[in-house]
Amino acid sequence: MKLTLVSIEKEGIIRAATDGNITAGDFSADGKNPLETLLGLTWSSTRVLLDFSKTAYIDSSAIGWLIGTSRAFRDAGGTFVIHSIQPAVRQILEVLRVGQVVPTASDEAAARKIAMGAPA
Repeated sequence: MKLTLVSIEKEGIIRAATDGNITAGDFSADGKNPLETLLGLTWSSTRVLLDFSKTAYIDSSAIGWLIGTSRAFRDAGGTFVIHSIQPAVRQILEVLRVGQVVPTASDEAAARKIAMGAPA
């Protein structure tokens, strides 16, 4: 998985994107969240929209990462929304009911509404 910072907008929303499959090999042994590497120490107190449009496969490690990341954002007062999810990945998330824990949106506009405080 490659994480890219797309933009930091004046209303405080950070747009980031994944590129490639997300598997156990993408996570370091020290447990450091990849978003911390991208965004710095205060990553979980921000509002992040994560574009999943270029990720066609995720494994159980990625599911764990999404759930843990969502929890870290919630605990720190931030917001984390994934959007533009490929059909195969969406199916995995739906079967495992990950959307009950991790905010998901069909596209960036819907994700932005969630991040700005509109009901999901």
